[in-house]
Amino acid sequence: MKVEIMGAGALGLMFGAALVAAGEDVRIWTRTAEQAEALGRDGIRLIMSEGQEVFAPAGRFLVESSRELDCQKIDRTNADWILVTTKQRHMDERLHRHLAVLRGEGTDIICFQNGVGHIERLSEALGGQHILAALTTEGARKEGDCTVYRSGEGQTRLGLTGIHEKAGLWLDKAENLAVSLTMAGFPAVLSNDIDKEIYRKLLINAAINPLTALLRIRNGELLASEERRALLIELIEETLDIYNHYGISYDADIKDQVFAVCRSTAHNMSSMLKDVLAGQVTEVNSINGQLVKMAHKKEIKVPAHERVWRLVSAMLAHPDGNSKL
Repeated sequence: MKVEIMGAGALGLMFGAALVAAGEDVRIWTRTAEQAEALGRDGIRLIMSEGQEVFAPAGRFLVESSRELDCQKIDRTNADWILVTTKQRHMDERLHRHLAVLRGEGTDIICFQNGVGHIERLSEALGGQHILAALTTEGARKEGDCTVYRSGEGQTRLGLTGIHEKAGLWLDKAENLAVSLTMAGFPAVLSNDIDKEIYRKLLINAAINPLTALLRIRNGELLASEERRALLIELIEETLDIYNHYGISYDADIKDQVFAVCRSTAHNMSSMLKDVLAGQVTEVNSINGQLVKMAHKKEIKVPAHERVWRLVSAMLAHPDGNSKL
């Protein structure tokens, strides 16, 4: 199987190293020429949660900087898959152009981002190509350009959003990808209802992430007081109001599930809080911002989501992460 990985952050390096070690044909695309040079020289070190190391040596995989795609120096690929593992904030027109240059006639694309809306925008930019979605509970932390730590075993679920007459063709191919990821040490399965799972994860992220980012606390601390639990419930109930208006299904015990996630990830720092502390653009626009847009279309009032969306957005005054006076 030939795989292109767009994005050399923690997730991209983790999956890349594992697929290379499993014997797959892999090329990784970095955002900077400096990281491409480092990976081409030093390879990838993947440190598993139990401490053992998986090493993908330089020369066993290809690595390129996306600057080559800006110049359109790369021929269209004959890869089976492009795994898009970039941050949500990089799902922009530039990335759309890169994927348009890179994809071949038989190449399918699968996106690993949180939030909603990005798959539809990418599909439109690529002339209506079907894009698969991936939801993963894998955790990873990147150290430097070439080392990544797996923080614990999770599961990756793959599926095709929406209803398509020829869904079986893509899902058969996706099953092969799931098998390859599983054989590489990262359990993956197909989902029969990826849309419901996407909106479940959106609800959880929209409730937990902005509050942890604003309060500068870990997930479990959201349950530490009545006031914090009330804020959490307010965001959950507004999301459910939106889902009811759109006919989006959810589990009857979804509130309990959100509280359970807070407990099971009590010591975790949300990705939104990590971005705030690092002075980076967060995913709040694609999470709470998307919910606000959905609410406006149905003329629903969602003051809690409006508030956290604007507050988190205001925490970073400039896109480059610098605070200027």
